[in-house]
Amino acid sequence: MRYGPHPLPPLKTLPAFEASARLLSFTRAADELSLTQGAVSRQIRNLEERLGTPLFERGERALKLTAAGQHYAEAVTDALNSIALATEGLRETGEEGPVTIGATSALASLWLMPRLNRYRAHDPDLPIRVLASDFDLPESSGDIDLVISYSRTPPPEADACKLFDEAIFPVCSPELIEAHGEIKTLEDVLRHTLLIHDDDHPDWTGWAAWLRAMGESTFKPKRTVRLNAYSMLLQAAAASQGIALGWQHLVDDLLAAGSLVKLDFGEFPTPGAFYLRPLKPTASNARAAPLLEWLIDSGAELT
Repeated sequence: MRYGPHPLPPLKTLPAFEASARLLSFTRAADELSLTQGAVSRQIRNLEERLGTPLFERGERALKLTAAGQHYAEAVTDALNSIALATEGLRETGEEGPVTIGATSALASLWLMPRLNRYRAHDPDLPIRVLASDFDLPESSGDIDLVISYSRTPPPEADACKLFDEAIFPVCSPELIEAHGEIKTLEDVLRHTLLIHDDDHPDWTGWAAWLRAMGESTFKPKRTVRLNAYSMLLQAAAASQGIALGWQHLVDDLLAAGSLVKLDFGEFPTPGAFYLRPLKPTASNARAAPLLEWLIDSGAELT
């Protein structure tokens, strides 16, 4: 297939690739897309054959993106998000628009999307739009119904609700430990490459704060790699490129899948929490009320 002078891959393979790259699991991607695991695997193989390069490393215990796969996943995710937003923008005049949830890219991909699939199982007719951004969301535009954000202080809105507290701890791939030995001390941590979330958000808790909590006053890693997207940082950790700081509720699924393992240093509570804020009065946005309550209940399950 071609778009003008540019060749395109089989378009039906892209949702399967995006879900597999985000979840690092063909099985979980199949569940999300209501396909069989075999169908997802075939679509990925078809895409790799058309591109002429492997996108995943298929280990016995975990699925990992190759370097080419990481790069392609970013481009495909951005493209699919753009198509989804444009599609919603062309809804017929007079038809009720979707309930829009704003969140950071990391929270949207790692926590929100897997749960929204479960919500759709009992409310399939509600159109939902997720607006993911690592920059300031246009909250005053009137287009966003609900916002999930991390903050060290409770939001001023009276109807804001804390979804869950957070804690951080170092994580890496099981293969990194197999190749280089157990990681039991701070010295062991610091001799590895540290994967740093290159984010200037003042509320984000990073390596320097974690090391201080562990009694290490100076932050002098031997090697670092900085990435400006947290989901990409976790993909790098799963690919054995270094050690990352895992935010508990953002890495739970990757730990359960075996893509990452939690290092035994305990959990360091972050000074903030994730909050859910409705930007429109519930009375004027009754369609969002069931989803709002469901998200609150989902957060309560984690506390």
